[in-house]
Parts: sequence; structure tokens; C-alpha cells
Amino acid sequence: MKLNKALVAGIGIWAGMLSTTLATAQDEPNKWAPEGIKIDGQATEWPKPLQFYNNTTKLFYTIANDQENLYVIINVPDQQSQMKILRSGFTFSVNTSGKKKNGPSVTFPLVNEVNPGSPDAPESSRALIAGEVKKQMIANAKEIKVDGFENIPDGKIPVQNSYGIQTAGSYDANGNLVCELAIPFKVLGITPGSNSPIAYHFKVNAMRKEDKKELETKREKGQQAPVPGSPQDTFTLYYSTDFWTRQTLATR
Repeated sequence: MKLNKALVAGIGIWAGMLSTTLATAQDEPNKWAPEGIKIDGQATEWPKPLQFYNNTTKLFYTIANDQENLYVIINVPDQQSQMKILRSGFTFSVNTSGKKKNGPSVTFPLVNEVNPGSPDAPESSRALIAGEVKKQMIANAKEIKVDGFENIPDGKIPVQNSYGIQTAGSYDANGNLVCELAIPFKVLGITPGSNSPIAYHFKVNAMRKEDKKELETKREKGQQAPVPGSPQDTFTLYYSTDFWTRQTLATR
């Protein structure tokens, strides 16, 4: 009995220490937004490396703010995560109460189909063609999807919109997908200077079922896959990955 009590007590102390460690890590402040920040899909002005990495989604990311806007940048080196984002987008949600519950969200990029080129292209040219096609897909994104905003109708809106929401994506010199997002505090209901924790949800959306059928049909026929540069292991492409984090606003 004494052993059991000691074991329970030890577990309780360990759990308490772990809880404290996680809470401290989760409640770190955002970074203050870089000077001259521009939402263009380029990480040029952001400090390197990005602040955090999440192994579930395979994303490097930083959350920042200034007096008026919330900013997010993600860097995606993982090919499967890139592929899912190109087909179904990346969703970023904000819960201003600090709870892991649904809140206003933005999904982007929403890309259109492009011609992947001839399936008979030489092997030496396919990687180059795939890279150019992916860049074209990002450049052709004209809409984003919003949900849960108090004064913005749910659904698709133009990338160039009147709400002040800005998004952009591109590929860097290393072939990593870089996506940037800016959302005004006023559309999120965030009070500038607030020290209350805010919960953020990052989600790499799964590829659509119709994509899976198209992919399987084309491969059975020996044709090129609908998305260039796709990994051979496609099982995880049809499952979304996500995580929550909680941070406070940065102050000068």
C-alpha cells in the first residue's frame, strides 16, 4: 500500500511538472512583426530559422503581430504536406478566448488546375517541369475561403479583398513551399495590447476523394499523376494533419 501511494504521488508530481512545462511553452508571446513586412510569399524579412516546428504537420512556422494585424508564415519542406496544401489548402483558425474550439478561419491557397505537360517528357526534365507547374499553380490562386468571421460571409472571397485579409504563397530556392497570411485585428475581434492567450489552429487539409480516384485511374493507365512530383507513398495524402498552439500578443 505504501508503495502504491508513493507511486501515485510520484506520478502526480511528474504530471504536474509536465503540465507546467507544456503551459509555459504554449503561452509564449508572438514575435513582433518584422519591419517592412510584405505578404508576398517570400520569407526574406522574417528572422531565420522560423520560431517553431511541428512534426505532425511537418511545418516550420512563426506567428507575429504589430498594433493592427496578426501575421503567420509557414515553411513546408515535406513533399506530401506540399501536395495536400496544393490540392486542398492550409487552414489557419483563431480562437480569441484561448480555447481549442472553432473560430474564424482562412483556407488558402485555393489553386486551379494547370497543364502538367507531356507525360512523355524525358526523366531528366520532369523535376524541372514539376517545379514550374507548382509555381504556376500558386501564382494562379485567385480566391481564399473564410469561415466564422462575424462580419464576413462564409465562403470564397477574392485574394484581393476589402476586408484586409492578405495571403500569398511561393516556392523558395530550396523547393520549400512558403505561405504567408495577415488578418486585421478588427475582423478577428482582437483588442491590441491584450495579454490574454489566443489559441491558434494549424491544419493541412487532406486531398479530396475525387483526387484519389483520379490519381488511381491515371496510374492504372500508366499516365502522369494529376499533381506533379507526387510521392510514391500516397496513403497519408487522404488524411488531414493539424495541431493547436496558444500564444499571447507581442508588445513593443
